[in-house]
Amino acid sequence: MKITPSIVARTLGAALLVVLVPRFWAQGGDLPPHEFAYGTALKSSEAIPERMDQFLSVEVMDPYEIRIETFVGNRSEKNLTPLITYISSQKNHDFGPLMAALKNVDQLTNQKEKAIQLVKTLLPYKDLLRNESQQDSIIVFVYYGLKQPSNLPQEARVKVSNLVRQLDTAKQAAEFDSGKCPKDYLVGNINIYPLGLENTFRHNMVEIASPKDAPILEIRFMGLKGIFRYMLDEMRGKTGDSFVHLDGESL
Repeated sequence: MKITPSIVARTLGAALLVVLVPRFWAQGGDLPPHEFAYGTALKSSEAIPERMDQFLSVEVMDPYEIRIETFVGNRSEKNLTPLITYISSQKNHDFGPLMAALKNVDQLTNQKEKAIQLVKTLLPYKDLLRNESQQDSIIVFVYYGLKQPSNLPQEARVKVSNLVRQLDTAKQAAEFDSGKCPKDYLVGNINIYPLGLENTFRHNMVEIASPKDAPILEIRFMGLKGIFRYMLDEMRGKTGDSFVHLDGESL
């Protein structure tokens, strides 16, 4: 792979966002114990919202901890307004129906449904919106948080506990087994790139056993290794998809 200045810049920018954004989301907590980014190649872009729905529905997910935040340049809001404003600034009449649809999506109160409907709304316009060189300048983060161990079904709690004991520290395992973890152990995000919805730029940075135009779903997690391993294993069991390391730490 040829490393170009743009790839280096985007890698550094992505790494900075991995550290700063989830830390902000944790509302003043300590730095998370890990920073993982894993991805899976999908057969088509139409599969992106379905896989997002499946991931955000895994048994350990807390539906009340899901929320979206849109970053456009140095502006961020906990809604889709910055994205709608950007699209309006492009002065393209073909975007008229898209802006109307996005405004409707932005009214949804269910944050998981809002994230899924956002991707479904962007899909027909992905080629008109495409600007991969600026992909990282506009990101919709779908932040998620997991249930506290005490709120997990017994079978899931035992599975996660065993993985945490194998992959994390004794102190972290003890905290998990106590039934209540620091919030920083349980947070992550899915990145949506409206200017590169299929996220195929990742093929330039990581070897993935798939066609170079295969869309990549990117999932990030900041908590315990054992918890993330459990979630990826659950996704593989549900979908057959294999996740590969994109950046940050590896499992």
